[in-house]
Amino acid sequence: MQQPQSRVDSVDWPSILPFLKFFGAVSTGLRPTRIALTFVLLLTVVAAGRVWDGFAPPTSSPEGLFAGPIREKQLVDAQESVRAVVIPSLLQEQRVNAQTASLDELEILLADSIRINATNPIEPSRYSNLMSMIDAARPRSSFEALNEAVRTSFYTLIASVACADVPSAIGAGNALLVGVPVASWTSAPCFTVFFVVVCILAFGWGSGVLCRLSAGDMSMRGWSFNQASDFIRPRIATLIFAPIFAVILGFVLWIPAWLLGVLGNLPFLDILGGALFGIALISAALSAIVIVVLLIGVPLIAPAVACDGCDAVESIQRTGAYIFARPLHLLWYGFISLVVIALGTLVADFAATIIWSFALGAYESASGEAALSAVGNLHFLEPYQSAPLGLLGFTQSITASLIDMWRTILCLLIGACALSIGFSCATRTYLLVRLNSDGQDVCDLWEDSAGSKT
Repeated sequence: MQQPQSRVDSVDWPSILPFLKFFGAVSTGLRPTRIALTFVLLLTVVAAGRVWDGFAPPTSSPEGLFAGPIREKQLVDAQESVRAVVIPSLLQEQRVNAQTASLDELEILLADSIRINATNPIEPSRYSNLMSMIDAARPRSSFEALNEAVRTSFYTLIASVACADVPSAIGAGNALLVGVPVASWTSAPCFTVFFVVVCILAFGWGSGVLCRLSAGDMSMRGWSFNQASDFIRPRIATLIFAPIFAVILGFVLWIPAWLLGVLGNLPFLDILGGALFGIALISAALSAIVIVVLLIGVPLIAPAVACDGCDAVESIQRTGAYIFARPLHLLWYGFISLVVIALGTLVADFAATIIWSFALGAYESASGEAALSAVGNLHFLEPYQSAPLGLLGFTQSITASLIDMWRTILCLLIGACALSIGFSCATRTYLLVRLNSDGQDVCDLWEDSAGSKT
């Protein structure tokens, strides 16, 4: 008996290979509405950091965040080295005051020497080198050092992923996710707490909206920005307090171990502390579990709220359950997410570099503006480095500052693209891990209007 013939018209590869769905995060994450929202969130965080730097004294070494906190002897030695180079370029009558001048006062004396000595001024290249040397000897403000460390580590990570350099990628990822927070806490604990709170408050609502939009893409619902915002608005407190709750819980579980350590300082009671040290081990283990869930599961908290309408406790429970139930799936999806984020960042960074180069070239060819020499340039897959300070007039200095402001906006847009893609990848990770753990379809999302999952 002849068997009926069957024909395959097409193959749904994303259903067979679910990780292919992550590559759709690039196109959805680069949509203008989502980039604009992430840009506003980043701008809020950067503005808060700048405000802190404006009122707080510097806390980091001149070499940057990873060099540790300020060491007084290091600053004194650096200032002496700078004075030894700058003083010979000053006028004779200025050199006495320069012997004890601060770095800011040296800048003023150097500018005055050029203004007064019009017949034999310092060459512009010499002036730029001296100003760069003075700037390199300054201690770094808290946010300035953090921003520089994050940018350098992030671009190193993206370049390593693009070149398939696994050891460098692991090192850069460790520096970005572990080294930067630890170094920031070591140098400026108060600023670190302030900055974490600002990030939680700023991204509390925004992360939920972005994840809700991404969930709509996965389920083919195509929710609008207003619909996603309406769903997240009553859950803003959950998005804010979920990570804070995890931190508090970890701290509370750590307290018994600390109290037993206090008993070790008291005569006779130290014996009791030694006998009960097993409680300290259990307490530390529970605290470590909560902290590990928080560190690994932070990207999954917002999708849990956006997809399933979880409250703060339930979102932490779900995140922890998925981490321990499907660790290898999470590791694999995390790797794919990193590749996708790198791909999207490459596209955004290349576009920004071309736009900046074209705009700067056209502006310079038409105006020949000397202020452009103090602005610097953007290079592909490299963190922005400021140009050497030049000797500019009043209007040229204002022009350079305004152009530099637009450069900052362009750099923030690159970061916004990477973050937007990251939230989209986090949502896909949550939905796929939920599918593997609970058998719950990716289209099964909570909707307030129905009062249940639909």
